[in-house]
Amino acid sequence: MRTLLNLTKFPYALLRYARSGQTDEWAHQALIQLFCATGGGFNDLLSRMIRLKSTPLKVLRAVGVLGDLSGDAKRRSADELRARGFAVFPSALPDDMCERLIQFTRETPALVRRMDHEVIGNAQRVAIFDSERPLAVRYDYPTEALLDNPDVQSLLSDPSLLALAQEYLGSRPRADVLSMWWHTSFHTQPDSEAAQFYHFDMDRIKWLKIFVYLTDVGPDDGPHSFIEGSHRSGGIPAGMLRRGYVRLSDEEVIAHYGSARQIEFAAPRGTIIVEDTRGLHKGKAVTGRPRLVLQLQFSNSLFGAQYAKATMREVHDPSLAQVIAQAPDIYAGYR
Repeated sequence: MRTLLNLTKFPYALLRYARSGQTDEWAHQALIQLFCATGGGFNDLLSRMIRLKSTPLKVLRAVGVLGDLSGDAKRRSADELRARGFAVFPSALPDDMCERLIQFTRETPALVRRMDHEVIGNAQRVAIFDSERPLAVRYDYPTEALLDNPDVQSLLSDPSLLALAQEYLGSRPRADVLSMWWHTSFHTQPDSEAAQFYHFDMDRIKWLKIFVYLTDVGPDDGPHSFIEGSHRSGGIPAGMLRRGYVRLSDEEVIAHYGSARQIEFAAPRGTIIVEDTRGLHKGKAVTGRPRLVLQLQFSNSLFGAQYAKATMREVHDPSLAQVIAQAPDIYAGYR
């Protein structure tokens, strides 16, 4: 009954979004429910509709942090994403860029994320990250501060990232859900507020996340983990989806998929993991060194979850200025 009601109301939600650029909370919840009810088939249908109306971005030379993704290389990477749910590009980001972004965190106040045991409604804490004396499991950096960073701007307009995102999405990408955070060993038990239990994302209709390791990440340093193939339609069992948008224990996930499909990405700094986080994923709890990750996302539409407005106040990177001039709608969410 609920599925039928959401299917009936959804065209109104799409019409409202087309007119205003806004998604009502009920419409986002309907998207989640319809994903769970159809195992992803509803999202696939919406993506086909978006593809029909999309004008592709012309990426003349798809060379960037992922290497040369011209021609077959781009197709092979997209095929790997479709089959496995992820693609790894080792040591893609230069050391000097990693170091500058680490330095950014030494100078920029971060939001200290509330942990599982803390009372909802406690005042938001802001602090400079201190690796020797962490205050919590996770520190998040403000989106506007990231948008003002020249290195982040260069990644937002990187030709190889844009080309791969467009190839995978099948439509023009939209920059979205930009974030960066430290994970620490403040306590070593998994924390749901820090996304350290398995879960799927469902903020948008279809998207691609780019995780950039800015520190070396060993097995004890909270490696990102993913269940291979769980991003595909029908890839998450109906029994799990019936529970909705919830965190899942390692035990129940491994009991269904087996340990061979659990991929832990222990890798040196500069590694880029491109992933469809519709599949089950988590950040493993840190027991060793703190881990710093930069996350970019490209979506086929901004329909879905509503985030606090963040604005790109000034363009510092020439390549970003060029892409904005060619296709300003890619960054419309931040303008």
